[in-house]
Amino acid sequence: MKTLKQLQSVAVVAVLMWMLASSALLPLRNSEKLDCDSRCNCYRTWIKFRQGYEHIVEMRCTHLNLTDDHLPLPPKLSWNTSTSLYLENGTIPFLSNTTLSVYSPYKIVILSLKNNAIEYVAKDAFGNLMPLKRLDLSQNIIPEGILKEAFYGIALTPLTTLNISSMNLQTISDDFFKHLESIDNFELIFLDNTYMFPMTALMRLNHMTSLDFGGNNLRLIHLHNASFTSLRYLNLDNNHLYDFPDFCFKESNSSRFPNLQILKIQWNGMRYIRQNNYNCLISLTHLYLNGNLFQDLRSNQFSMLPNIFKITLSYVGCAMHNIERAVFNNSKLKQIYFRENHIWFRKAEINLRVFEGCSSLELLNLNDNVFQITSEDEFNTLLGDLTSLRILVMGGNGLRFIPRVITEKLTNIESLALYANSISDLKPLKNMTNLKRLFMGSNHITTLDESSFQLLRRNLTEINLSGNPFSCECNIYWFIEWMRKEPRIFGFKKDPKLMLSYKCYSPGDLHGHSLLDLEMSDITCLLGMDVKVTTLTLSILLIVFLVTGAVMYRYRWHIRYFIYMVRYSQRQEVDTREYEYDVFVAYSAPDRPWVIKTLLPVLEVKENLKLCVHDRDFEVGKLIVDNIVDAIEASRKIVIVLSNEFAQSEWCQFELNLIQRHVLENGQRLLVVVMLEEIDTRHVTKAMRAMLQTTTYLMWGEEEYARKAFFNRLRMLLRRVTRRGWARRLSI
Repeated sequence: MKTLKQLQSVAVVAVLMWMLASSALLPLRNSEKLDCDSRCNCYRTWIKFRQGYEHIVEMRCTHLNLTDDHLPLPPKLSWNTSTSLYLENGTIPFLSNTTLSVYSPYKIVILSLKNNAIEYVAKDAFGNLMPLKRLDLSQNIIPEGILKEAFYGIALTPLTTLNISSMNLQTISDDFFKHLESIDNFELIFLDNTYMFPMTALMRLNHMTSLDFGGNNLRLIHLHNASFTSLRYLNLDNNHLYDFPDFCFKESNSSRFPNLQILKIQWNGMRYIRQNNYNCLISLTHLYLNGNLFQDLRSNQFSMLPNIFKITLSYVGCAMHNIERAVFNNSKLKQIYFRENHIWFRKAEINLRVFEGCSSLELLNLNDNVFQITSEDEFNTLLGDLTSLRILVMGGNGLRFIPRVITEKLTNIESLALYANSISDLKPLKNMTNLKRLFMGSNHITTLDESSFQLLRRNLTEINLSGNPFSCECNIYWFIEWMRKEPRIFGFKKDPKLMLSYKCYSPGDLHGHSLLDLEMSDITCLLGMDVKVTTLTLSILLIVFLVTGAVMYRYRWHIRYFIYMVRYSQRQEVDTREYEYDVFVAYSAPDRPWVIKTLLPVLEVKENLKLCVHDRDFEVGKLIVDNIVDAIEASRKIVIVLSNEFAQSEWCQFELNLIQRHVLENGQRLLVVVMLEEIDTRHVTKAMRAMLQTTTYLMWGEEEYARKAFFNRLRMLLRRVTRRGWARRLSI
């Protein structure tokens, strides 16, 4: 169920579309041509009014000269049918009380007298047109005083729309609209007229619902105590406003326009957008600010508008100095147009969290801004919170790739436009199952992977990839067949010329050819048998190689242990000497916890070996050097615990020199090196390098299976060997 606010927003959009249609005054829906005066064209058609579509007769006549001709009459069937009458671009200089009386038998609901060089209109000239709803007097030269009195006859009709644009009305009196004060739901179109306009004149139109007031060279709007409680639509485009008009009563913090829903104030050259001048517009749903020269956008710029639906801030980037965080912060906001601003989103003064707080945003248009060197993390900061987006437009942004945030977080997107960029890979889009419309024309796409479109094709209703440099090889054959089978999705039925934009860029002999003209088939794209066999053989070998490599990597510690034990069993020697210790452990002070907590419990408790560690076993009061020499001589094996701390310790280096001298005199088999971590090359001494090159070392690993293999190898290296044990074969 739609909420009341949503229905109001839909209604506002409908009103705006109706006003655009009414300004053009064009027939809608199907039309049927009728016979009428030879100077005119007549149709039976449909026109949309506030109440809905109405079946009417339409008569269009141009270049009439009332000084020589009589006014043309509509077809007779229009006596009982609403009629729209367009007498435009002629010469009708004078409208007396009886000039239009010939139309009194007809039900004239729309009358356009646009651009007829009208200079005089009698007071009751329109009094006979009782059904009249819309009147267009634009582009005539009626003096202000005469036009003011002509409103008397207009007020007698049920008029809802009056167009008096482009009439050179440079001076307007306070009582200009006095005869129109009582008209309800009145819409006034007053474009391109005056330099000076007293707002007191408009204040008489208390029931006005729509005001088009663009192109009047206004520099200031003095609202004073004006209040327009019925106004829903206000257009102030193309004036000379340098500051945002004050729509609020500061004393009471209330609005001069409490029911205003659509505000257009574009192309005025405004430098500043002051929040306290418009935050009282509690009913505002659409705000159009394009083409101004705003220097700064502040945090929470639009947060005080409780019903805002759409904001357009395009063509404003050339003067922009600073964009703060959360400019558009408003949970009601559904649409933002921030296009054609040419803003570099890498500049320090442009905060990437500009859209923070737009939790309900459904449409975002960022066309023609600069994202050429924006990183994945920066895109995530900019767009990552907009999870409600359904339409995203980022054409002409210099994109070199499809940002991951779009494909991984913005999964509700139904329409995506990334045209006129430098994107070459569409594979990231393959999981966007909600995507219905895709526009990627004029990128760097050369080939298309069919598997990437398997899920996309199910939901796509419109796609445009025209203008890309396609490589016309067999791997694009599926795409050509898709275009041929579903031309509607590619827009070929609406615009057949679009087919010519799908061309080959390579190979050279097909350059410039249309994709749809290529003579491809399944047979020509099948591989020969020899190529198939070769490809299959190479594929099998590759798979075997990969599987073997994976198995060897998985069991690499076990394999290394097996090889080592085979080699070790072949060179094992029997030592019959008696030693005080089985193992002397050399280590640095920072590695003491690993020795005490990890090494000793395994070797002394589980393996029943007697270890000499200097913290526990060195004789107190004896020189350290003597302790080290005695411990080395009294130990059957020596274990060096090697780490970066060991390599940097001068005492440890001295201890290493003593050990190496002992090993050279008594055999390499005495030494076991345990490497706790990778040693920084800056810390490796010549003695250490020589030791590592001539001694097999054990590498400590963090994985469980690596630790198990480590202790298995260490246990075999340190265990006591007897003649009976040496003769026995090792089992793995």
